[in-house]
Amino acid sequence: MNLADNWYVILELEFDPPVEDEQIIIEKIEEKSKFWAAHFNDFKMGAQYRSLHQNIPKIKKDMLGSNNIRKELASEACVVAYGTIDKFLRTIGRKGNITSDEGNKLSEKLKISVDVVKKRAKALGIKWVEGTNIDFQSIYDKYYEAKPRNVATYDGMKQMLLSFGVDNLYDFLYMNTTIKNANKLPYDTLRLKAIEKKKTEFYKNDSISGTGSKLCGQCDIIFKDNNNKELYDKYLEYIKRKSILDDTKSIAEISGELTTEQGDEIIDQLTQVFRNRKIAEDVLTAFCKVKGISYYKGISAERPINIKVCRCGCINDVSDGRKVCSNCGLELVVKCPKCGNQSDANIKVCKCGFEFGNIDKALALCEQAEYAINSLEFTIAKVHLSDANHYWPDSSKIISLKQRLNEYEKRVGSEIDKMREAIKNKRYYEARSQYQSIQRLFSDYSDAAIEEEINRAITKAKSLFNQAKATRVEKDILELCSKAYDLCVDMPGIKELMPAPGNVSRFKVSVDSVSRTNTISWDTISDRSIRYVVVRSRNGWVQNLSDGQIIFRGSASSYADRDIEAAMPYYYNVFAERAGIYSRGADGDFKEVINLFEASKVAITADNASLNISWESLPSNATAEIYETRGNGVEKHIASSSTNNYLITNLTNDKQYRYKLALSYLIAGKKQETKGIIITGIPTCPPQPIDMLRIKPVQESQFEAIWIKPNVGEVRLYGSTNKPEYLIGDVVSVIELEQKMSQLQQQNLSNQTINSLKKDETGASFQYSGIGPMYVVAVVVKAGSAVFGNLVRANVGEIVTIKDIRLVNGKINIYINPPENATGFVLLHRFDQFPTDIGDIKTVRKYIPMKQYQLNSAIVLDAIEERKYYFTVYAEFKENGEKDYSSGADYLFDNCAKMNITYSISVNKKIFGENSVVLEFEADSMKFILPEIEIMSAIGNTPMFKAAAKLFYIIPSQPINGSVQVKIPLPKNIPKDTYIKAFFKDDSMQQGNQLRLKLKSNYKIS
Repeated sequence: MNLADNWYVILELEFDPPVEDEQIIIEKIEEKSKFWAAHFNDFKMGAQYRSLHQNIPKIKKDMLGSNNIRKELASEACVVAYGTIDKFLRTIGRKGNITSDEGNKLSEKLKISVDVVKKRAKALGIKWVEGTNIDFQSIYDKYYEAKPRNVATYDGMKQMLLSFGVDNLYDFLYMNTTIKNANKLPYDTLRLKAIEKKKTEFYKNDSISGTGSKLCGQCDIIFKDNNNKELYDKYLEYIKRKSILDDTKSIAEISGELTTEQGDEIIDQLTQVFRNRKIAEDVLTAFCKVKGISYYKGISAERPINIKVCRCGCINDVSDGRKVCSNCGLELVVKCPKCGNQSDANIKVCKCGFEFGNIDKALALCEQAEYAINSLEFTIAKVHLSDANHYWPDSSKIISLKQRLNEYEKRVGSEIDKMREAIKNKRYYEARSQYQSIQRLFSDYSDAAIEEEINRAITKAKSLFNQAKATRVEKDILELCSKAYDLCVDMPGIKELMPAPGNVSRFKVSVDSVSRTNTISWDTISDRSIRYVVVRSRNGWVQNLSDGQIIFRGSASSYADRDIEAAMPYYYNVFAERAGIYSRGADGDFKEVINLFEASKVAITADNASLNISWESLPSNATAEIYETRGNGVEKHIASSSTNNYLITNLTNDKQYRYKLALSYLIAGKKQETKGIIITGIPTCPPQPIDMLRIKPVQESQFEAIWIKPNVGEVRLYGSTNKPEYLIGDVVSVIELEQKMSQLQQQNLSNQTINSLKKDETGASFQYSGIGPMYVVAVVVKAGSAVFGNLVRANVGEIVTIKDIRLVNGKINIYINPPENATGFVLLHRFDQFPTDIGDIKTVRKYIPMKQYQLNSAIVLDAIEERKYYFTVYAEFKENGEKDYSSGADYLFDNCAKMNITYSISVNKKIFGENSVVLEFEADSMKFILPEIEIMSAIGNTPMFKAAAKLFYIIPSQPINGSVQVKIPLPKNIPKDTYIKAFFKDDSMQQGNQLRLKLKSNYKIS
């Protein structure tokens, strides 16, 4: 017997426990008897109801009286009803329990009550565990599918990193050192390391230096601030966890399943990435669920229950009383330096607000300091320890390292500084002597790099000096001794072997007031052992090296001195030098040099009937003199100014004016004036600014910008990673603008975008692949001036992606992928079109703080109407107290009431008069709006698509009360076998709405 033949089930009586009260059973039999008799003629169930009614005597016999078989029937109902449930429960409950989430899913699958599932679980001895529902797909998407920002940029560095045998920038910066946790160092320490590495290691003109220099340049960008460093750290974490999960998939494909032991090992690996075992377990479980991998998360017999995860990611068994990490030595329970509470070392934030991530930075700096102490770099060690103490005050590790540093300094003293100074100045014999003295003082000290540098320099210098002593050709002696001196300046015997050089000839100083440079030049000789030394003084003539400051030493024939002040006297001389032996002063044209600087960065900005001349701040002792230059060459002095601009008004628009800007100086009581700089400008009425600019990403590094066409002027796009201070409507010179922003190369829009533009819109696409946002503006350029427009951020990682919009409990829920670092969102909507930009005054506006969004997991709009919503969402970013907004994300949400419109077609043929076809439209409701309808025709068959048919007639949109008839005249020469069909003119109306022909009506009209 199955459930369909069981009287408990047929009578809808409880069978677990079974109903035993015969009065209740009698009432149920009577109730069902009446129901079955009343439905004998039911179209679907009539035959079954008649059969059941005929079986009433048997039902009474089995369910009532002393000879009833109720017990057997109830037991049978339980076996049949619970067989499938019990089978599932025994499989799911192998781990000893079933979660409420699993119970709810089983209830939905078998379409039975959750209470029944609970009851059966209890009967089978399976523990019911209450818990929150876990969205495995969301966890999978977040930790496996979702890529972090700038993946393409970071992936592009892989090949360059592999050429150095590393896979990340941290290992690149500290390769060939003992530093292990460079990723925990503060961003500014890493950036300085990159700058130093580029200068000291990758300065040559070869492929290795080229690649290394590029990577150092990337470090300069990625480690420019903490936000960019965190982006790179998230990328590395993504790569690591994805690799672990990909390996998991491979293991499962080979083995057919994932065992508990294998799962524990993978969880350990993920724990080192997340530093949180709960997240690691959830991620592995979600991955296996989504990928369909068989994985039973039991308890391994070998797995220690008492574990603690250190900040370094190492998993420690603390069942033996362990207090410190077996990997890094950090205490597993750390005292908060702010409030003093004891907490596990792997937590992120203490209850008092102290960020335990600061401990990571402090430990990394301690590692740097320890490395510096061992290398006797005491100054560097002090800096690192000071920084570490800022992040983790009064740490026992920092205190221990400071004590060790003090001890080393006392033992070594200042000898280490003397040695490094000698190495810097290439006094390698002196450096070797000091190095040996340090080793006698401090037997543990050793620096292979310093030893190699000293020995290499002395060995090469000795070899060259011996070659010089062996030859008799004076030219060769001079060249070899010079090379030996360049390698080691305190090489014994060099100066005794070389004569003093002759005086420098044809000495001359040229002044360039525009570039603000004094250029010293002289004649060189072919002797490659000679070096030239330029000495400068502000106090009088230079006769000897000691009379001034050495500003140049090299083999060139000139030197441009830019480190000068305007209108100040300077004195120069040049000395020839060979292996530390100097000539007397140069022969040539000696005179006092005074450079009267011209104004710099001069620009002219046009406005209505006015011109504004601007320049960079004046030298301290200068005054700007403005002259108007007329066609006959006559100059008219119009103003003097000590500021950095001058406004000339009451000019005639669209007429060219010519001016000279000179600087005057007071020298020894006399006024001296420069030649000046000529500039021209045309005053004009400035065009209106571009106040509507929309930017959207098209591909990984390509963006499209849309704006309203201006009446006059040329539109140019400019961009900058630093936010400019200009406001919309500001008029600036193009020269000034291009000093602060770069003009973007404008390319054509895609055909799809061009087709979607309104009549007054235009635009261009541009490329940007940098890290972080770029501020973009569309300016209108006219007469050399730029009118600043609306400023918009462009960054792929900052764009809001609208995933879906749904009605939930009478409210509109907007589900998005929020960009990182966003502080909130601005939601705009209109009912006629998408908002033009964030300043569109015709929109309904709502601001959603990030906390509110996180609380709802969506942007929620309370008020709803049965209309089409044109939504645009902008992300808000706050930086240094200022707010910026991303480009907008558009989404059309149709909340109009759905209609089911039917229509009939009838043909009126007349012997006299014109023939016509009549279409009658009606809908489910009496009152409705008939959308605009296109009647399409085809020959031979009914048109299925508008694209394959010919337009026959257009019915305008109109309000309807009941129905409406539309009469369409038929042409006299209408082809035979003509068919017509009605279509919505707006294709989007087909979503949820229906337009169909009535039964017994025909598409054919001829």
